[in-house]
Amino acid sequence: MATGRTGQAADQSRGEASSRPVNLQGDSPELVAFALLRYLAQLEQARSRETGVIFDRDWMLDAYADCLDAVKGNRVPSEGGEASAAGAKGRGKAR
Repeated sequence: MATGRTGQAADQSRGEASSRPVNLQGDSPELVAFALLRYLAQLEQARSRETGVIFDRDWMLDAYADCLDAVKGNRVPSEGGEASAAGAKGRGKAR
């Protein structure tokens, strides 16, 4: 992966993501997992009305752990071939 990736910075005062870029450099497994997490979150958010997924702290941490496992080659593919950050462990359920 190329260096100099741009992410979203959290705006703590309003509790939401801001448009201020965060420069992330390198290609460590943790950084690649974070980039994958961002893509998965975008995909999941597009379907959140249908799925009822709530993007809270638990979802974020569980999804990041799943992404890190995938990057390190430790992820067991889900049955049916569908890959999601929720995984087979029931993560990402509506609360």
